[in-house]
Amino acid sequence: MRWRGLLGVFAFVALALLAWGQQASEPPKDEPPQFVTVFSVEVEQGQEKAFIERFQKRARLIDKAKGYKGMFVLQHTQNANKFLVVTLWRDESSFRAWVNSEEFRKAHAEGGVPTKAMQLDTYRIVAR
Repeated sequence: MRWRGLLGVFAFVALALLAWGQQASEPPKDEPPQFVTVFSVEVEQGQEKAFIERFQKRARLIDKAKGYKGMFVLQHTQNANKFLVVTLWRDESSFRAWVNSEEFRKAHAEGGVPTKAMQLDTYRIVAR
């Protein structure tokens, strides 16, 4: 069952990458993403709205990170308390620099909503 969910994520990321390259009539100003993080989060029942609002109201410090290309927050269609946070990066070193930055610490200083499970997976884009 987990693989079916991951395949859906990969399909979503692939579509996002295609759209990223076709957003405007002019060519992209920089290279497309090469590195993806997928953060799986299961929040406590009843905390779904708070989790979504946290992302909607975030300070957007990540948006200024070198090599950051975008983020998607996905909510499971059948289990509303399960989410995937997908981030796109120019490369792995850009992601690592963000995680080790003062801005990252500021962005996560408030803490989050109560969670039942969390897992971070990272991927390299190898084909388009």
